[in-house]
Amino acid sequence: MNVVRKKLGQPPRVQASMDFGDGHAIQVLDLASGIHLVVEGGRAIDHPPADRGKTVAPPDAGLTEGGERTGSGKPNARTADEQTWFRNTFCNGAQACVQAWDWTFSQTDHAVGHANGVGWVGSEGTNNATFTVSIWECVCSGPFCIGGEDCFWVVNWSGVIVPGNYLSLDTNSTGSVYVRWELAGAGGGTQVSFAARY
Repeated sequence: MNVVRKKLGQPPRVQASMDFGDGHAIQVLDLASGIHLVVEGGRAIDHPPADRGKTVAPPDAGLTEGGERTGSGKPNARTADEQTWFRNTFCNGAQACVQAWDWTFSQTDHAVGHANGVGWVGSEGTNNATFTVSIWECVCSGPFCIGGEDCFWVVNWSGVIVPGNYLSLDTNSTGSVYVRWELAGAGGGTQVSFAARY
């Protein structure tokens, strides 16, 4: 099994912040790596169109990119409707769309100059989830690269998604980089969604 190392990058510099009210805000960040990041967050839906007593089956959680349900109880119609809303809003035309439980990750299949990842945590959750974006970086391990290269994921940004909310990370690079998004810690009984466009 290959072990992938991670290192934390320098803290981002906030270029601009905009608060649109009702929990919807955007931040523009400059990262030390030269990447520009646009972070958008907001409430998924205020009043999902579900009957209170009706239970709707959740989307397939058996994907390899996402966690499987743990814990007791059944998903309720409210959060199944949130999953449907996310899929209809963010997954159309996306290169990756994962709906699962507790955690998910995705990474680009080729180096890109621009990528967008959107994560969402179901309102049934009781834990805030961590959402990170990393880039793949290789550096020489000796003078003139005689020792070869060491490669690792560099965490460029990390934030929190509160249950019932989504967060959109827009990554722009002056060159082409591999991008990886991770959403983790929502809890085994909490539905999560992720979509990426690049």
